Order: sequence, then C-alpha cells, then structure tokens
Amino acid sequence: MPNPELAARIRRAILTHPHHYDPTAWLRGTTLLHPDTPPHEADPLCRTTLYVAGYAAHFTGHTLEVVDDPADSHGSRATHTLAHKPGSQPLPVWIVAQRELDLTGNHAGQLFASCTKTSTVLAALAQLAGGAPRIDWDAIP
Repeated sequence: MPNPELAARIRRAILTHPHHYDPTAWLRGTTLLHPDTPPHEADPLCRTTLYVAGYAAHFTGHTLEVVDDPADSHGSRATHTLAHKPGSQPLPVWIVAQRELDLTGNHAGQLFASCTKTSTVLAALAQLAGGAPRIDWDAIP
C-alpha cells in the first residue's frame, strides 16, 4: 500500500516551495544533501532543487549524493544521484523512492519521469495522499 503521509509531504513541499522543485533532476544545486538539511539551506544561493524521488528519499532520512562515474574512453562522465542512510549501501535515488512510496515500477516510472507535467505529479500525489491503493492515471486530466 502506498505511503500516504510521504506523498502528502512531498506534495506540500512542491506547493509551498515551487522554486525548489525541478522535474529534470533528482538533485541539483549541490552534490550532497543530508536529511536534516532543508533544500533552501543546502547552498548559500538557495538553488538546490529536488524532484519527487529526491524528496521521497530526503524526507525518509536518506542522504542524497551526486556522484560521477569514471571517465569513459572519450573522457565523458555520467552522473548519478544516490541515496543512503548511515551503514547502508548507496542505491539509485529512484529505487529508494519507489520503495519508500511503496509504488510499482510502472507507477514510479511515470511519476518520476521528467516529462510528467507538474499538475499531473501533484494530482497523482494527491491521490496517494488520500489513501488510494495506486495512482489512477486515467482520472488525471
């Protein structure tokens, strides 16, 4: 069953601080965000942003960290956002968020997709916050 309290908290954060919401990045503006640090305190210029999965991991006590892969043969590096608690193995933030929200892969994939409109994300989170057993995408205009 999805986590209604977490969905409601994420929805409130997006509505209350829309300038800290960015659907194109799990975490942006800093490379490390501890669970006890609000996004607006993470950097002096207040440019730290999170997306749904980032909020889910952050609000459930995970440290978020942006890490670079080793350079490939062309010198390119991919970056990933990982989430972890003390003593735990770092995992991709979307895996942690899917678990914390207790969503199926398909529902998490659509909710976390950068192309999902903010209004759709807010409507989906409202359904989950209201106790829905799953996201009813067809009911969202």
